[in-house]
Amino acid sequence: MKENTYLEKMVMTASPAKLVQMLYEKAIEVLKEAENLLADKKFVEFNEKVTRAQDIITELNLSLDMEKGGTIAQNLRALYNYMFQRLVEGNVKKDVEKIKEVRGMLEELLEVWKEAMKKAGNVTPPEKKQGGLNLMG
Repeated sequence: MKENTYLEKMVMTASPAKLVQMLYEKAIEVLKEAENLLADKKFVEFNEKVTRAQDIITELNLSLDMEKGGTIAQNLRALYNYMFQRLVEGNVKKDVEKIKEVRGMLEELLEVWKEAMKKAGNVTPPEKKQGGLNLMG
């Protein structure tokens, strides 16, 4: 319980840029868990983890500012839609390669995002909250 309180506090006080980083990290984590569950033929738990990653990708997609984001936002939207579809296929077909593909893409995005946050000094003004994805689940 104490860990969830700490995580909840981190989420509530994080900048929008930090929240995106946390979403990437959580999606990567649940996809690694999903890969292990599939190897162990724990299909119900596998489905839950892949669905969790889909929820995170949906949240990332919904957080895009299509008006201000321009081409980058459009490209990210297309990428998120692709990843979501690959997760659906991987889940239905129990195809670990599709899951690994999406995890790899998320790992690359995370590295690029961290680099961009360093360069920007992570000084993003607080924005209106959108969505409400629970990172504790």
